[in-house]
Amino acid sequence: MRYLAIFFLVVSSLQAMSKPVSGLEQIGVRTLQFEDIQRGGRPVVVEVWYPTQQTGPFDSPEDSVWIHPKEIRDVSPSEGRHALIVMSHGHGGDRRDRSWLVEHLVGQGYVVASVEHYGNSWRSYNPLLSLRFWDRTKDVSFAISKLLKEPFFKKKIDRRRVGFIGYSLGGMTGLALAGARAQNLQAIAKKIQGSIPEIDDAMVESLDFKEGYASFYDRRIKAMVLLSPAAYIFPPQSLKSITMPIALVTSEGDEVLPFKEHAYPVIQYLNHARLKILKDTVSHYVFLNRVSEQGKGVIRDEIQSEIIQRDRLSVHQEVGQFVVDFFKEHLGL
Repeated sequence: MRYLAIFFLVVSSLQAMSKPVSGLEQIGVRTLQFEDIQRGGRPVVVEVWYPTQQTGPFDSPEDSVWIHPKEIRDVSPSEGRHALIVMSHGHGGDRRDRSWLVEHLVGQGYVVASVEHYGNSWRSYNPLLSLRFWDRTKDVSFAISKLLKEPFFKKKIDRRRVGFIGYSLGGMTGLALAGARAQNLQAIAKKIQGSIPEIDDAMVESLDFKEGYASFYDRRIKAMVLLSPAAYIFPPQSLKSITMPIALVTSEGDEVLPFKEHAYPVIQYLNHARLKILKDTVSHYVFLNRVSEQGKGVIRDEIQSEIIQRDRLSVHQEVGQFVVDFFKEHLGL
């Protein structure tokens, strides 16, 4: 699952190759850097995309390993109040690795805020911090609170219409935010040691997991989409207790989070979840951005193989429309 841990920072003037938002509006982008003082100054970096009617030069992101939408940095948002969609990345990922969703959502008038989880991103990876699963949920709730007060956005976001998208471990984060409560965290942490060599017995024993058993339900989130979610910390009864509208996108051929161990229990125990199962050959990594030419020399082969690259365009279009339709129903435009 540490699919981005080998990244190094590549600075490039490569311009994103993607069609702009339809109509008169473009995609604005702003990076916000917060600190959660109550958690010892924990950094919470958020990338925010939003509709704008201003024009200007397209930004050239420093993480040129991905193909991003054409975006204009720090311009003013369009008039009116917009629904907010908050995103959470996978283990070892980053806030911009699913920016393909931005075109679909911002094009419909949504503001999209993607949180980077300190200690569990490729920029800040720390194996000990990565075991503190509950920090991710706190990051998301903290980011929502800050965004609703942020001078640049507070009059542009409709606080009554907040949604969430979680990919992989971000899907597990979403289930906790929807009200599911964890079980057997220490035992699970020991179980996953084999796939994360940096984690040893002493590290697991040093952590106090009590905090992770609390409820992290965030009532401000009204609907969520889970993309190939991890689900191993939640017992069936906890999943059954969720009442929030949830859409689940997964593949029976997921090679990272096997369908029967993760997606299937969620499907089985969630009440009234909307489901989309992709063809069984689709990879877990198809939900990441398309890889740029520079990225092909950096990203692991299994993430940017020819088959996955070929699948990405069609899957992104199919899933993007599914996500938009779901949020239109539950959050409106």
